[in-house]
Amino acid sequence: MNGQLADAVLKRFEALDNDRAPWVSSWKELAEYMLPRKNGRALGAVSPSLPGDERVYDSTPLNALELLASALGGLLTSPSQPWFDIRVRPGLDAGESSVVRAFLLRARERMAQAFNDDDTGFQAHIHELYLDVALFGTGVMYVESDPETVVRFASRPLGEIRVAESARGMVDTVFRKYELTVRQAVAEWGDACSPEIVDRLADHPDDPVEIVHAVFPRRDRNPLGLGVADFPWACVYLEVQTRHVLEESGYLEMPFMVPRWAKASGDVYGRGPGLTALSDVRVLNAMSRTALMAAEKMSDPPLMVPDDGFLGPVRSGPGGLSYYRAGSPDRIEPLPVRCDLHAAETMMAQRREAIRRIFLNDQLRAEEGPAMSATEAVIRQGERMRVLGPVLGRLQTELLGPLVHRVFRIMLRAGALPELPDGLQPSDLCVRHSSVVGRAQREYEAQGLARVMDYISPLAGADASVMDNFDTDRVARHAADLFGVPTDLLRSSRDVAEIREQRQQSAEQERAAAVTDRLAGLAHTLSQTSTDGPNALTVVAGLLADRAKEQELQENNNAGNR
Repeated sequence: MNGQLADAVLKRFEALDNDRAPWVSSWKELAEYMLPRKNGRALGAVSPSLPGDERVYDSTPLNALELLASALGGLLTSPSQPWFDIRVRPGLDAGESSVVRAFLLRARERMAQAFNDDDTGFQAHIHELYLDVALFGTGVMYVESDPETVVRFASRPLGEIRVAESARGMVDTVFRKYELTVRQAVAEWGDACSPEIVDRLADHPDDPVEIVHAVFPRRDRNPLGLGVADFPWACVYLEVQTRHVLEESGYLEMPFMVPRWAKASGDVYGRGPGLTALSDVRVLNAMSRTALMAAEKMSDPPLMVPDDGFLGPVRSGPGGLSYYRAGSPDRIEPLPVRCDLHAAETMMAQRREAIRRIFLNDQLRAEEGPAMSATEAVIRQGERMRVLGPVLGRLQTELLGPLVHRVFRIMLRAGALPELPDGLQPSDLCVRHSSVVGRAQREYEAQGLARVMDYISPLAGADASVMDNFDTDRVARHAADLFGVPTDLLRSSRDVAEIREQRQQSAEQERAAAVTDRLAGLAHTLSQTSTDGPNALTVVAGLLADRAKEQELQENNNAGNR
């Protein structure tokens, strides 16, 4: 059985490897020009110990790439501010419960602590992921449970990865081929290793062992089963050389996140700014090399030396002496070299600026110019973030959402989160990205709402009934949602209704008390008024008595007529 599984896994690996082969040459060239340390053995490098920067003559592409990756980290997954939020799916009443709201708040705080913990490795590895996505167009992040830190993150080199998509265009199959030493393999799997590996432990503990890790959807499973064999995602580790299965297990969620910067229809691997800038990078490095050669010729030009008249070799170094026969008119003269270095530098500056624009550095850098107000600065910052929003939308779909979902489930199963409230299921929750870019995208809607309110303000001043067209409670909650106000700072609709009911009851009680006080004062005044002589009180009493007599006579007449 294990032999059949190993054969099936290796056959699938070979097919995925053939599909990936056309991309490897481009990845190798991108790494050589813009990030040589990414050009490991998996991409065909001779040795990972070599510097690999022989083709780099200008550091502008490296600097632009680093700036973009750092900006992605600050805008999408900043450790200094919340970049995700957990909420109950729209339409469920559970979101109004104070118990549920408290649970969501504590869960988000603990998850944020896990993301920022040095032991989990998230902040260190997410930067490497952003470098891969910006350079190659595809990055890989592996998220697994850990007995010590609950959850652990690791970015995987693209050269080790082969992927396939589902019918919906999402990566659902990942095969990773990597190397471990014999000692590391035995420490990881122990007696599950093949006898050949165990026998080499004593004499050759540092020999390499090729391992294939395969993760793919499991179709022949029982959805109601509780064992790892019935988990939705299959996990297989095997030794390539011996075709020995080391481990067969499963995952409840896809452990690999494979974000793509942009993807052409029909492609599996992505295309990033690095591929767009590659032609400019080639030209810039060629121009830099030519300019260096020209500057070297100008500073140390070739020499024109006559074939006769000189004694000994020509010494052109500092302080060098060259002897010639006395009376000879021959001299050593430099070969005229005419190079316009200023024009070359202008052309290179244009290429550098084009590369920076491709890597979005013009959108990420602060604008230089005259001083501006705080409001104008906020508006310009929002405009830059909105330009980046569509570009980064795929990262939110393929990386951030699945990442938070995977971490939430791992921590919930490990007991690292508060217990779910009664009636609430994990499927009832959804994740929303609330980073700087996400908020900037939602500010467009907020600005439209503000313009509407400004426009109708004069009308509302003349006729307050105009505001009856708006559900002010929904407007207030929607505005809070657009600007990313934490849900724990907002009262639930039920609490708001109770507060208004209490306020109305208090107002009615105050009005009743005021009427009672006025009646009591009137009764006190009447009790102290003399009725012996004619006055206003006696006149009113007489009028009331006459009115009573008239009503009595009218009623008697009506009774007689009946």
